[in-house]
Amino acid sequence: MKKSLLLCAIIAAALLMHGCAAKEEKAAHGDISGKSTDISTGDFFEACDKFTPGSTVNYSFTSSKPVMFNVHYHEKHAKVYAVEQTLADKLEGSFVVESDAIYCCMWENKNPKYVTMTYDMTIEKK
Repeated sequence: MKKSLLLCAIIAAALLMHGCAAKEEKAAHGDISGKSTDISTGDFFEACDKFTPGSTVNYSFTSSKPVMFNVHYHEKHAKVYAVEQTLADKLEGSFVVESDAIYCCMWENKNPKYVTMTYDMTIEKK
């Protein structure tokens, strides 16, 4: 009995790790300009890149349904928001790069069906 529970726990952990890795692989590092993607229900998509501090990043997106959107980077064990999380189906704005960390624009789909989204980013160097 104990062996079968241990085996189930190992299989569940492996499946969970595989699911997390699959989500991470969707990040579009360096792929920030004029793209289109579908986001499944309960899933997310990130477009990430490293920018020069002092630069201004202009972003825009349109999605078929509202999605949760933010721009963040990781500093040690904390997530720092350049653009706070907001729910929108269309948005444009900009932020100034303050860190040499990798910045990620993140869209999360909490709708009952997949969404189709297009996004674009341009950089104005300092």
